Amino acid sequence: MYIFVYGTLKRGLHNHDLLENAEFVCEATTKEKYPMVNTEEYFPYLIDDKGIGHHILGEVYRIDETILAMLDILEGYPEHYDRRQIQVISLGIELTAIVYFLKDEIDYTNLNLLKIF
Repeated sequence: MYIFVYGTLKRGLHNHDLLENAEFVCEATTKEKYPMVNTEEYFPYLIDDKGIGHHILGEVYRIDETILAMLDILEGYPEHYDRRQIQVISLGIELTAIVYFLKDEIDYTNLNLLKIF
């Protein structure tokens, strides 16, 4: 299975070590636009409000159930984040990948919407 990461799990950031046994597949963008905000210094939030915001830039990894379970703990799934599958695009190729969306509702209308973290 594939996972699309857009924040602290990306290469060079402080939670990337959880993906040390995962296979890096490619850099990609979300097929759809989504709002992504950074209300805290180190934690961007992707909001499941398709069609608003930007095509988010991130990384795709091939993972197994063990890595997914570790990521669920990090992301506080299912209490803090929901996860679902979305389409991402890299070099014209479309992939289906798991992504974590913020579960809590926040008013992002006055926040700067990010494309990359």
